[in-house]
Amino acid sequence: MSPFTKSRRNALIWIMILGLGAGLFWPLPTLVIRQPDSDHQLLIPLLQNKGFSLYFLHSVQKTPVRENYILAPGNKLRLISTDYQSYGVGLPFLPEEGVLINDDGIFRLTGINRLYDKIDMGFMPLADHALLYGSKRYEFDRYFDEGSLLQITVKGYSPFLLLWRMLEGGRV
Repeated sequence: MSPFTKSRRNALIWIMILGLGAGLFWPLPTLVIRQPDSDHQLLIPLLQNKGFSLYFLHSVQKTPVRENYILAPGNKLRLISTDYQSYGVGLPFLPEEGVLINDDGIFRLTGINRLYDKIDMGFMPLADHALLYGSKRYEFDRYFDEGSLLQITVKGYSPFLLLWRMLEGGRV
């Protein structure tokens, strides 16, 4: 083997090592759901896609509601649509709120386009609060205290930091 080939191979190996090393520290957009008055938090890296849904039972109608969000520039959250199964108090229906579609009994309000830095919500198991991402459902009663205030934000976490949190016993 010529020295030129050996040096090219070594350079390629170093480039791969540096690339993998840098990848461990490159921040990934991560949903952070935390209970501010405790150390309870759930981290969900947004790897597959940049959309997720908040699921809950409506407090008056007792029917399922899904608020659909996407990640917006600057680690913001954009509410793009809401799915629900009945009309009633607290459910959107006015034309200026978006475009309402009836899809076989599922009412879908699209074109909402509301931007949030964070989402604050009260968590009650009675409302069956959950976060839906990809094919997974994260039931909030498995992670947070009943009656607590939850805050949902997006932050950049590196794969290394996420791995470290898992090793410390955190939830990712």
